Amino acid sequence: MKKFLGLVIIIAIFAVSIYLILKIPKPENLAVDQNPMSTELNTTEEWLGVFLQGQRIGYSFTKITKTDTGIIVENRSRMSLMMMNAQRTVDTHIYSHTDHEYVLKEFKLHLETMGHESRVEGIVEGNKLHLTAYSQGIPHTQTINLEEKPYLPTAIEEVIKKKNMKPGDEITIPYFDPTTQSSTRANIKVLDKEKVSVFGEEYSGIKVEITIMGLSEIAWFDDDFKLIKRASPAMGMEMIPLSKEEALADIKPAEAFDLLSFFSVKPDKPLGDAGKLSFLKLKLMDITPTDLDLDDDFQKLVGQEPIILELYVPELAELPDLDIPIKEHDEFLKPSVYIQCENAQIIAKAKEIVGGEKNAKKIVDRLVTGVYKMLEKTPTASLPSAIDVLKTKEGDCNEHAVLFAALARAQGIPTKIYVGLVSLQGSAYFYHAWCAVWLGKWVPVDPTFNQFPADIGHLKLKEGEVSEWAKVLKVVGKLQIRILDSKLK
Repeated sequence: MKKFLGLVIIIAIFAVSIYLILKIPKPENLAVDQNPMSTELNTTEEWLGVFLQGQRIGYSFTKITKTDTGIIVENRSRMSLMMMNAQRTVDTHIYSHTDHEYVLKEFKLHLETMGHESRVEGIVEGNKLHLTAYSQGIPHTQTINLEEKPYLPTAIEEVIKKKNMKPGDEITIPYFDPTTQSSTRANIKVLDKEKVSVFGEEYSGIKVEITIMGLSEIAWFDDDFKLIKRASPAMGMEMIPLSKEEALADIKPAEAFDLLSFFSVKPDKPLGDAGKLSFLKLKLMDITPTDLDLDDDFQKLVGQEPIILELYVPELAELPDLDIPIKEHDEFLKPSVYIQCENAQIIAKAKEIVGGEKNAKKIVDRLVTGVYKMLEKTPTASLPSAIDVLKTKEGDCNEHAVLFAALARAQGIPTKIYVGLVSLQGSAYFYHAWCAVWLGKWVPVDPTFNQFPADIGHLKLKEGEVSEWAKVLKVVGKLQIRILDSKLK
């Protein structure tokens, strides 16, 4: 189980980050206006408890300071979760600078758990967002084109207040989430007052619906627009104002939330050993295909209402014998902030594993086995970077996928990352990440399980890097799977 549990943790972090205000201590080298003459006009602070399925998993502390140069938002959050029968703590920090309307100017993000750190910063210039991720102290940059300058997650409640929204009002604002590095839009709808229960007591609050990346949230505010409660019903997550002492109270191991059981999806009947199957037909219920990547060379979307998928195992002998470098799909040969395939250490390691081999199939086989053997299987809640993984030589499915993608691209093989579900011993599906390589068709491979090709128990929901992974959250707590048909090899 430990081979894929890490993605469950990352999903949980992203689930929280969609509506959890993040945090970071103020770094000395942030390029915001540090003018000592800038006058602090107003500061507010808020402590929130974070709950999952009724269990407290952590806290969020937010400090918002309005100055004559804009608005400074500092936030600290901590989650304590059960991972592989051990309690792990995940700290997330953000420091951001916005204009007086809460439109993003720049931010710095820091995420840390179990000695693993992820650091990202961003600066908005015109309609471009320049992102820099640091791996082993080395900066890696990319630029995102924006249709409009975005707000941060922290801004949503402030926008509601600032625009003095009333029941019946509805707006859509551009939105950027530093944790998932995704640029999208948030729809905000103000409804009438209703009763809401908090710790067994009933309150009357203005109801606000917020929809981001297909995930709906509800917030309730009092007449002064102070938060009463915020919830994501599909996830069973809630944020509730607490005192500082209550928010900081330790979470004992016996009280820590076990994510593995929460994020599993049990089909209507056991699948059996996926490695022995050549064909599988599934029905996915209670979700829609919108914003998901369900159709591929070996996973065919044959029905949409309901979703019907047919999955096949690639026959490698039927694929063409290609030599490297492969010229097709060159967009999947390029480096990114996390897949640093042009880094000298990555190139050297790829050559060490592959040797002088030129046949693409044989190279993929060697790289899958090489990454599988190289990395210690351990859950790691981080934003995975290939050169970080190459140094630490440990991680979960995210780390395996990112390192494999970098090594394969360095060898001239177009490679992309898949996220979705994998069947474990045929009894349940669990959230997972793996890869696909271009060998005349997109062939799924799984370095975490040392599978080339990946077995039919892999169900792809999305493809892409961190900014796309959060979109998988729309199915959490909703998806049901029925097995319609299967065939043995």
